[in-house]
Amino acid sequence: MSAVSVSGLFKSFGPLQVLKNINLPIEAGDFTVLLGPSGCGKSTLLNAIAGLEDTDAGIIEIDGADVTPREPSKRGIAMVFQSYALYPTMTVRKNMSFGLRVRSVPRPEVARRVDWAARLLQIHELLDRKPSQLSGGQRQRVAIGRALVQHAKVFLFDEPLSNLDAKLRTEMRVELKRLHKELDATIVYVTHDQIEAMTLATRIAVMRAGRIEQYAAPDDLYEEPATLFVASFVGSPAMNFLPGRLLAGNSPAVQVGSTRVPLDGYRFRTPPAAGQEVVVGIRPEHVAIARDEPSAQTMDAEALFMEPMGADTLGWFQFDQNRLSARLVPQVARGLSGRVRLSLLSDHVSLFDPSSEARL
Repeated sequence: MSAVSVSGLFKSFGPLQVLKNINLPIEAGDFTVLLGPSGCGKSTLLNAIAGLEDTDAGIIEIDGADVTPREPSKRGIAMVFQSYALYPTMTVRKNMSFGLRVRSVPRPEVARRVDWAARLLQIHELLDRKPSQLSGGQRQRVAIGRALVQHAKVFLFDEPLSNLDAKLRTEMRVELKRLHKELDATIVYVTHDQIEAMTLATRIAVMRAGRIEQYAAPDDLYEEPATLFVASFVGSPAMNFLPGRLLAGNSPAVQVGSTRVPLDGYRFRTPPAAGQEVVVGIRPEHVAIARDEPSAQTMDAEALFMEPMGADTLGWFQFDQNRLSARLVPQVARGLSGRVRLSLLSDHVSLFDPSSEARL
């Protein structure tokens, strides 16, 4: 396994700048996911690391060596693409060994590596079949196996599960997590699926418009998003956002409509200013049905509709001019209608500057 370091990376296609001063330190053994919407630059960044895209400025290092001027074959990387890119006339065995044979690796070593990868991926019984005889999940395992036999320093994955159905994606996520644990490999993985990112990554780089908005562990991204964009993009269902105003006094609080939410445990990144307008973020699981007597810390809302989701129910409510969701147990959600009182769990509130969109 090897560390990867991207420093001051810029890339443009004509007048369009798609990567803007990217700095990304990836530690050896990390499973780093590049997450973001279509067009944010994540695949371009992966291709730059692979050497498939020239860059305008910046340095890419693998295992401490500057590989920026090197060809892809000289970087010590192996890549798995969104399309399986298997040769239809070759067997699984020949597809997996093709790169090794091109490099004139001795036959016994080729056979040993293919056998090792096939057993690791549980496709040993498929080695003599052709791609047309395989399911989508099996083809993706072959594509991954073709990368594994390279014994590369870094493995790069470009949305490898996007062509699979939901059940197969779930199964392959489990397999990829197991592979990372067994190989202790350095992996850089591109996806626009935030559930995929949260379940696979040791660290996630959330990208937007060619920049990295936040690079952190999944739990940190979820619990303390650095920007409004990260807060809205990471999490399903999405975070609720409400307009608020900071209150003065010995005990910090934020006013949301007629509701006062205490901020005693909030870790401000910049000193708060009394009267400052803010955006209050709260995740659906941190909105609860209030059971106590009405108080300044609860809010009256109108129950709109309930979405049963199996183990829990997503309730939708109207509060002033804002709609917000709450993750509820089915027994509580059943029969909710009309006016209800809600409370926001203050320990889980996020505050953002409405102008800069940065976390306060």
